[in-house]
Amino acid sequence: MDSKRKKIRKDWKKKIVLKEEDVMEMFGFSKSTIARLRRTGQIPYSKLGGSYFYQEKELKKMLRANLIKP
Repeated sequence: MDSKRKKIRKDWKKKIVLKEEDVMEMFGFSKSTIARLRRTGQIPYSKLGGSYFYQEKELKKMLRANLIKP
């Protein structure tokens, strides 16, 4: 296997993909909140069939960017 393919495989292993239900449970978002964040482009997602998928890294980045500092 060439080095480019190894890097892609290594990068893919680092990405944790969550289903919508996982995001709801993990971050305490309602289904409507997730839909609004998708619709407004605040969180990137993938859709396969009728299921939405999100990268944990991107969700955490979005939360950090919107953190209110005292």
